[in-house]
Amino acid sequence: MDCRAALEKIGLKADGLLPREAEAELSVHLAGCPACAAEDAAISATGTMLRALTGIRAREKAPALDAMRTRVRAAIVESREARRRSSWRARWAWIPAAVALAVLALLFYPARTDRSPFHPSTFDVAVEDVESEIATVALVDKGEDLPRVIWIIEDAKT
Repeated sequence: MDCRAALEKIGLKADGLLPREAEAELSVHLAGCPACAAEDAAISATGTMLRALTGIRAREKAPALDAMRTRVRAAIVESREARRRSSWRARWAWIPAAVALAVLALLFYPARTDRSPFHPSTFDVAVEDVESEIATVALVDKGEDLPRVIWIIEDAKT
């Protein structure tokens, strides 16, 4: 193995991507090449230093991370409680609307029952033709309370 291939494999070894067979071949080269062995030692030391630095930084940032975790957990709990409260309201919000609708229906429902049922034969009907071949309008002129109007629209094909 030449030094160029060895340097590529040293980088793969540092990243943990070098297969075992290639690692054995690299070890043989490193035993015979002091320059590549020094490069391997420097890269390995760099990895060790980076891991140590990361550990130190993590310990420095631990209180801030713990505080952030606490805030996030509190926000999640608060969100769940708000969702529970709003779902309770949404689940029962239709009841007042239904009660109001029932009250309005009772208030405005016609209370008089002395009216006779609707019988078309008892009404005088005046028919007016609209200036069209496809529509007819029937006007019912008689009614006890108010004149009633019925619009009948017919298709010319029927």
